[in-house]
Amino acid sequence: MSSVLIGLALLGCVGALGAWAVMSRRPRRQAPPMHAASRPPAAATGTAGQTAHAALAAATLQRAARSEAAAAPVSRPTAEPPPEALASFHWFSPDSLAAERQQALVTTLRTIPRPPAALHQLMSPQFLARASSGELSDLITGEVQIAVKVLATVNAPFYGLRQPVNSIGQAVTFLGLNTVRSICLQTLLDGAFKAANDPQRQAYTQIWAASALASELCAKLAPRLALPDPGALVAQVLLSFLGHLGAASLLLRETGARAPGADLLARCRWSQQALGLTPAEIGGLLLREWSLPESIVEQVCSIDRVLVTPANTLPSRHSQSLAVAYLCARLGERLTAADAPADLADFDPQHAPGEDFFHLRGYLAAPGLARLNDHLQGADIQRCLQALRQPQATAIGA
Repeated sequence: MSSVLIGLALLGCVGALGAWAVMSRRPRRQAPPMHAASRPPAAATGTAGQTAHAALAAATLQRAARSEAAAAPVSRPTAEPPPEALASFHWFSPDSLAAERQQALVTTLRTIPRPPAALHQLMSPQFLARASSGELSDLITGEVQIAVKVLATVNAPFYGLRQPVNSIGQAVTFLGLNTVRSICLQTLLDGAFKAANDPQRQAYTQIWAASALASELCAKLAPRLALPDPGALVAQVLLSFLGHLGAASLLLRETGARAPGADLLARCRWSQQALGLTPAEIGGLLLREWSLPESIVEQVCSIDRVLVTPANTLPSRHSQSLAVAYLCARLGERLTAADAPADLADFDPQHAPGEDFFHLRGYLAAPGLARLNDHLQGADIQRCLQALRQPQATAIGA
């Protein structure tokens, strides 16, 4: 009897030890629940179990492959190299000039008369951002030349008004703040560039015509593309032609000739060789001499710098505004050139040939500008451009 009891006791000990061994191999704390998408399937047996394990292994390998691909650098197609004429051109900043050369250039620019003080009010950041039609009307009323130009514009045959507009306030309301601001700027700056001879007169007339067309085109495109601060952008487009006026004045004075052709690259190369700087940088020096805010000066100079600046070097939102400003400026020049096309019906900025449009194509690939060409080809913009070109073509040919 005692032997039987001893045997049962031994069996009980063995069972307890086995249970303890099994329990010791289990985790002490339950792991946090997995996401449903990543939780492995319940254990299976036989053929079904083998299939489940195979599927789990395949999914694990796929996740590992995706993780490696995400960690690896993204492979992008090699960018098209710029044309030789563009690649060989090096844009100089004013700081790259010798001190005496820069000072000589600034001294020459000081011979260009300063515009009226109203320019500073018109271009102040506060006025550009928050000016109402009433404030703009007050500014215009105090400048007789501007008032005359605004009234002449609103009563032009293009608008087909049944009764003439005699009030500046009505003219501002009808034309819109951006258009009136451009008229004000052009009138204020026109006094600084009085032609002394026929070559100067012809050069100035064509540049002013291009600036007016470019700024009006920008005034129509910027709001439709939902670009920030369209009024400021329109003003910057017009001011970007200031350097071209200054460069034309200096080149005619020093060399007796203008920079050749409508292509920006050719004119920049010519100006930089003859004067040391491109028209955009000359315009920047002039705006600084006139004490305009440095932020505005840089924004104006940046427009023509698109010629040599790849799109991926600038913030997306800023690059889109620059792209539209640059495109409007180049179209203004081309549509007022002697060999200008009849219209823009066949023009596609994404496929425009020439060095001037090489880097621009990268800017225009932004999704926010996907409808740019649709707006550009709109019937209302085409009619506006045609109307603007008619009086300008007559003036240029005179």
